Amino acid sequence: MSYRFSSAAQWKSCLFERADNAFAGLRAFAPFAAPLALFPTGGARAPAITRAGEILWRDDAGTLFRLPVGADTPESSSAPGPIARAKRMIATSRGLWVTSDRTVFLFEEDTLSRLLAVELDAHVQDIAADDRGGVFALFERGARAVESDGRAGALIAFQGIACANFFVFLRRAERFVVLAGESLHWFAARGGAPLFSIRIGAMRPCFSARVVGSDGSSRVFVAGADGESFGSGAHVLSFDGDGNRLADIPLDAPATGVVAGRDALLVAGPRGLLRFTAAATVPDEAGEVRCTVLTPALQAPVREDARRWLRVEASSTLPAGSTIEITVAATDDAEVRDRLIAIAADASLSQSRRIHQLLSEPDLWGAPIVFHGSDPQRSDSSPFVAPLFDIRERYVWIAIALVAAPGARLPELPKLEVLYPGRTLMENLPGIYQRAEAQKGSFLRALVGVLEATTQSLDARIAAMGSRIHPSTAPEEWLDFVARWLGVPWDDGLTLEQKTAIVRRAPELARGRGTRAGLEALLESLIPGTPRRFRMTDATADFGFAVTGSALPAMLGGFTPWSAELDSAAVLGFTRLPCPGQIDDGTQRLAGKVRVEVAATAEERKTWEPWLLALITAMVPLTARVELRFVAAQALRSNRLGDTLTIESPSAPILGSGAVTGMTRLPERPPRLSPTGPDIGTRLR
Repeated sequence: MSYRFSSAAQWKSCLFERADNAFAGLRAFAPFAAPLALFPTGGARAPAITRAGEILWRDDAGTLFRLPVGADTPESSSAPGPIARAKRMIATSRGLWVTSDRTVFLFEEDTLSRLLAVELDAHVQDIAADDRGGVFALFERGARAVESDGRAGALIAFQGIACANFFVFLRRAERFVVLAGESLHWFAARGGAPLFSIRIGAMRPCFSARVVGSDGSSRVFVAGADGESFGSGAHVLSFDGDGNRLADIPLDAPATGVVAGRDALLVAGPRGLLRFTAAATVPDEAGEVRCTVLTPALQAPVREDARRWLRVEASSTLPAGSTIEITVAATDDAEVRDRLIAIAADASLSQSRRIHQLLSEPDLWGAPIVFHGSDPQRSDSSPFVAPLFDIRERYVWIAIALVAAPGARLPELPKLEVLYPGRTLMENLPGIYQRAEAQKGSFLRALVGVLEATTQSLDARIAAMGSRIHPSTAPEEWLDFVARWLGVPWDDGLTLEQKTAIVRRAPELARGRGTRAGLEALLESLIPGTPRRFRMTDATADFGFAVTGSALPAMLGGFTPWSAELDSAAVLGFTRLPCPGQIDDGTQRLAGKVRVEVAATAEERKTWEPWLLALITAMVPLTARVELRFVAAQALRSNRLGDTLTIESPSAPILGSGAVTGMTRLPERPPRLSPTGPDIGTRLR
């Protein structure tokens, strides 16, 4: 019995700090490494990333550059006036948005045809993408939504700012981030007073911001430079939706535009466009990367034996150079519980502020339990375990932090379980030893707890045994074992799809062994599809023997060479006496013969020949003889449309082993132009 956090809905009940909320679990944002590529142009401005992954920007002369996905060289073209002068371009599902003075324009993404021009009642400072394919237009003290059909929404007022310059909208956090004066301000989607603000000058020594961008989802990027007395170095600073500082990326020149995607950061500058990519490991200059998750209040059931909790199981990938810290808070006080729940639910505070307040509660949190990553990774998949059996309080909170040092890969926590007692190993001990469970700090209970934790991988393997036997989930090596265990026709050379189909129909094959239905079930498993690509003929059952007055087709049987009698009709040299035990039966050589015809390509025949006859033979009676023939698909056609006869165009003429006589024809010779010109059907006089 446990509280489990593994799905997106379950994780949504938790609080996160510095975590990538696009991941269903806990993982830090991947930092950006050194620039992967520079695309030199005559300056670069207004970079944008389309939904298809194309990169757009313009140069100082107004030329539009487009870098297709996977290309190394951008394409250039002339741009309409609003795009050639744009300080920001926004690519949405509806097209390409730009602004000029009081007008917001929408252009078709590929042809750059103008689709829309919306005149507003004030100068537009900036635009930002919404979550519906439209944009928000920024004014000095507010914003309006502009839809793709030209409708403008009501004013969203930003209180407490005098003159806004740039802004972005974070869809996942549902917040605006506005650069106004010397501060960045975070506003709710409905506007109003700022949720919190950050002074620009406090970000770096005398830092001044020049442009703001985002990934449209969770992160804000501020490009600017330090003060002159501190070297005037250019940087791009990144923040999450709660204003937590994430990274500091140095530049060689001040940026004129910045935008990010899921795995790429684009920075426009005087030399052209720089593209940064997400690093596989934490760069040395990035410093430590840390993220935290805090569960909601968890309540243990009331038990007669007063046992409350068992353990925490964190199923985390933990590379070398990374750590996981598990911290537990517990209380029985209802007032403390209600106060902590109120803090966790306070929407006026960012999730980071709520986590900090909860972690700052005195006399509530225990010492963290720390696990260090190792390389190579652990060979098993057992989780990291923190014991809870000494906790007697009814309510607990679990805080988990993932930390990655420079040079380490980012750890992940996709699954978390908090177990409360059901049946434990303590119940298997004699009664005199079970008393140790009620003693706080008991060595025996701690020892049994270690055994419980370390046997989880074995328990998980036992619990997963059913998935290894079921044909839909069993790995291929287990299918080989299960098939031989069930005794169905089998060969290791079968494909995974064929093996799965045979094991799935094992009951039918077992019941039908030695029958026509069983053989057909085997062939359908090996050669699926409609119409059938095989035909089975049992001469005895399908035709029978000819008798007087019977209708053909039927089998005609005669005496064997040793059935001749010595009489006037005997011919010397054409009769012989039967061997001992030989049955004088004229139908023996005709009865019990099964012919199987299979339509297969040359490649299929080469693959199937080593095992197909053996598998078919295993399904027929011991007294039956099997003849296997590989034929072309046309050989199995009947005269009935919709069964195996289909209407097709003539097949392409080919010369080779796959050519079928009568089913292809060479094309007619194309007309040739005569020396006197085309034949127009008239005669000139």
